[in-house]
Parts: sequence; structure tokens; C-alpha cells
Amino acid sequence: MYIENISLKNYRNYTELNLTFENKVNVILGENAQGKTNVMESIFVLAMAKSHRTSNDKELIRWDEEYAKIEGRVRREIPQYHLS
Repeated sequence: MYIENISLKNYRNYTELNLTFENKVNVILGENAQGKTNVMESIFVLAMAKSHRTSNDKELIRWDEEYAKIEGRVRREIPQYHLS
């Protein structure tokens, strides 16, 4: 199972972000304070329904916005076994 894509709206420093992942190692690169940790946190929030960085959900909403939204799609691949 892996995350196929994730979409953020008004989440932390992102007005909008759409990412697609592959079923292999995915690397997130960027300068300091560009939002790499926010992407990782959004995946955690999507999976666990809470942040590991704050207990105040209001802190997840982009400044001066009314709401934040995280959407994701998970793909479950069932291995194919061949009997001989």
C-alpha cells in the first residue's frame, strides 16, 4: 500500500499543493523553511487525524484563511503469485 497522491489547500504555508507519488522511494528536496516538514506532517494528519507537532488544529490552517483541507488517495496493490 502506498500514497498515490495528496492535495493540500490552505494548509500551513501552502495555498494549494498537489503531489503524486510512485510506489518506490520518493524524495522531497527543498531549501530550509519551504514546507518539506509540512508535507510530511500533512501525511501524518491524514493517516492519524491529528498532528504530531501541535494539539491545536487552528495552527494547521494557513494564516488569514477559514479552513484547511487535506485529501489523499492510497493505492493497495495485491501481489500476483504464480504457481508452477
